[in-house]
Amino acid sequence: MRGRKASGAAISRPRRRYSGVCSSAAASRRTSQWNSAITSAFDGGDPGGARRIFEAMPERNDVSWNSMIAGYARHRMPADAQKTFDRSPFRNVVSWTALLTAYAKCGILAEARHLFDAMPHRNVVSWNSMITGYVDGGRIREARQLFDAMPSRNSTSFAVMISGYLSRKLVEEARLLFDQAPALATPLCNAMIWGYAELGCIEEAERLFAKLPNRDAVTWNTMITAHARAGRMDRAKTLFEEMPVKDTISWTSVLRGYAQEGSLDVARRLFDDMPGRDAVAWNTMIAGYVGKGRLPQALALFEKMPGRDVVSWNSILQGFVAGGDMATAAAWFERIPRPSEASWNTLISGHRDERSLELLPVMVRAGFRPDQGTFAIAISVCGALVALGWGRMLHLGVVRGGHEKDGLVGSSLITMYSKCGLLEDAQRAFDEMSARDHVAWNAMIGAYAHHGRAREAMGCYESMLKRKVAEPDRVTFLCLLSAFVHGGLVEEARRALGSMLDRGLAPGPDHLACVVDLLGRSGSVGEARRLIHLLPEALQINSWETLLSSCVVHGAGDVGAVAAEQVLLSEPHDGGVLVLLSNFFATKGSWRRAAELRRSTKKETGCSWVELKGAARGFVSGDRAHPLTVEMYTMLDTLYAQMQR
Repeated sequence: MRGRKASGAAISRPRRRYSGVCSSAAASRRTSQWNSAITSAFDGGDPGGARRIFEAMPERNDVSWNSMIAGYARHRMPADAQKTFDRSPFRNVVSWTALLTAYAKCGILAEARHLFDAMPHRNVVSWNSMITGYVDGGRIREARQLFDAMPSRNSTSFAVMISGYLSRKLVEEARLLFDQAPALATPLCNAMIWGYAELGCIEEAERLFAKLPNRDAVTWNTMITAHARAGRMDRAKTLFEEMPVKDTISWTSVLRGYAQEGSLDVARRLFDDMPGRDAVAWNTMIAGYVGKGRLPQALALFEKMPGRDVVSWNSILQGFVAGGDMATAAAWFERIPRPSEASWNTLISGHRDERSLELLPVMVRAGFRPDQGTFAIAISVCGALVALGWGRMLHLGVVRGGHEKDGLVGSSLITMYSKCGLLEDAQRAFDEMSARDHVAWNAMIGAYAHHGRAREAMGCYESMLKRKVAEPDRVTFLCLLSAFVHGGLVEEARRALGSMLDRGLAPGPDHLACVVDLLGRSGSVGEARRLIHLLPEALQINSWETLLSSCVVHGAGDVGAVAAEQVLLSEPHDGGVLVLLSNFFATKGSWRRAAELRRSTKKETGCSWVELKGAARGFVSGDRAHPLTVEMYTMLDTLYAQMQR
């Protein structure tokens, strides 16, 4: 549901939407025109406007009711779709299928299946919608069972199942089903090509592309996009030039490819040559500038853009947020004519502190429903602030909004509960996810690592491999290595690095830094020192500090002297580093040098916070300016006296 922006922080401005349609002059228009207006409102991302048009209609037919149900389904609003369906005097296979789709899109598969079984009549679209729900929900076996039970199938039926298999990297199953298709229709081949492209099997996609006699625009665009996303811009440009009839998707795919690889000048020339530039092309070019930190060029292009949409405004907003200029970002937000949930999410994500949480009720009062992105951002902030009360409240909102099955939200909940010290709650959030992608598995492995549960982290990783539902990536191994550091598991860490290499993943600086930390803690300071030299010079300082700390613990004077020299060169005035160096020289008996370093140390004032009545309350060491200073120190004296007893 959309609504007005609230006054004050939410920046209010009255808006008139579709007043021409809803006026008395428009009341005499034919029902088909009203139906078209409903569709346009949904296409424009305004379900509230569509509902107002619908309620103002002098007469409604079955298309009117079905347009509303289908529109709500597209916008993942199953409750509104159900209410409209219940009111509708025209229930047919289209309305039943639209409602089923609404539930399926939101992952509410039990209700979707109940509707499917209760349908008085089903067509192939009904079957395909239910199968798509199962595929999107990760329930590929149930999808296949339903597929096998279909009385008749079309190319879409095969395409959905093939896409489902390929999205889960079940290539052989996809190939077998592809070979069973009665006719190699172009849409079916497009699904197979798309699946290969998504898996990075570009050569397989190329071979199928070469065999396909009847290529349509989707075929060409899929291949162009695949090469562009893989950074193979030479091949993408060749295909683009060979394409018989180019459309805006073709132009935009190549444009986006150049922008993403940082060739913005080439992208701009292509943009300037593009015939019939649409909003997507303009937004792609603006986003390209924003992504590379070239905000002035993005703003200049924005000012020239005809027919700006909310995506255009949001791109510039993202630029200010990425640059940390939240004051300008807030002012820009106020200028957006019709902000979307994405606008709010961008603004909320920019603060990353209690201000993010304060904006949530403002967003709701403005008539906007927090979506999956909103909840994921806010829950992540709760984890960073260890704001458990807020986190639980948001979890309740997630359940009420039907987002508990969303992968990004689920992963955020896992991390939030882990950072708040509730590992069992993190595990419960993980277990409740219907489809777990690599992000969810990484979050759970990271949660075990955060709590020092190295063996459990290893078991989670092995389950991930065994179930074959997600592929480990660099983040997976970083979480795993972090767990091994806490558990002191040196050999397991070495095997993890070997597994990375076997999978074609080169260990990055973060992975090597973890191993340096682990080797140092285990006393293998010489090996750790050699490993540091494999890191880029600019990233070595943290590892030298870690190694120096290990040398203090293990009394490794020679290696410690080298580490101390490197640390002094890089961080000669850092308070924490100087304390560490003082400790090192003290272990060597260099008391005068240790004392000199202690005297020159100026540590930053420590700051802590607690969550109280839904707000984060900060305080610093030795603070006398806090409004509750007298009460706080009185309580501290009381506690100290009790401890002395």
